[in-house]
Order: sequence, then structure tokens, then C-alpha cells
Amino acid sequence: MPSKLTSAFKSLTRNLGRKSEQRPNPALALADLYRGEFAFIDKNTTRRHHLTVSPKLDITIDGKKLPGKIVGITTDALTFLDHFGYELIITCMDGLPTTIYDEAEDETYPIIYPELADDGEDEE
Repeated sequence: MPSKLTSAFKSLTRNLGRKSEQRPNPALALADLYRGEFAFIDKNTTRRHHLTVSPKLDITIDGKKLPGKIVGITTDALTFLDHFGYELIITCMDGLPTTIYDEAEDETYPIIYPELADDGEDEE
């Protein structure tokens, strides 16, 4: 009898493991929308900055990791709360990040895609 019980338990746990492997993680799919390297220009200083979103959703600006955490993620926006309590919001449109809102500075910065800007310059 113990062998039948052990066999049934192994079968059940094996099937549970397979089901969880087959289901995609929706949070990871959302993370893919925001993962990458982006540039933006601070209007006040005219300085170009580089923002990176890692696969683990760590955020760095100009090579410095920002302390804080992700507090929201949808197809429209990724919201990061820094250690001072200010939000950094990256918005998406048509599956591409388009702006970065910095609550601490109360500024919205358009994301620059150099490859798109180069194409536009060639047409003029």
C-alpha cells in the first residue's frame, strides 16, 4: 500500500510542476516592455542622461543604481519609488517606452532613440 501512495504522490507532484512551467509569468512579460537602455535630455542643464532598466527591473541613471523599488507595472507605465519617496515613472505607448517622469524634479523627459533620431536627420 505505501508504494501505491508514494507512486500517486510522485505523479501528482510531477504534474503540478509541469503545469506551473507552462504558464508564462505576466510580470516578466511586462518587464520586457521596459527592459533596455534609454537616453533623455535634462532641459535645465541640457545634459544627456542614460537610463537602464535591467531584466530584474533595477534602474540605473548614468551608471548609478537608484535605491528603491518598483511599486507598479502595467502595459502603460512602470512606477519606481526611490528611497526619498519620489516616483520615477516610465510610460509606454504602442509597446515602446516614450517618457520618463521624475516627481522629484516635477519634469517629464521624452525618451530619445538615437537610431530613430538619425533616420529623421537623414530625411531633412
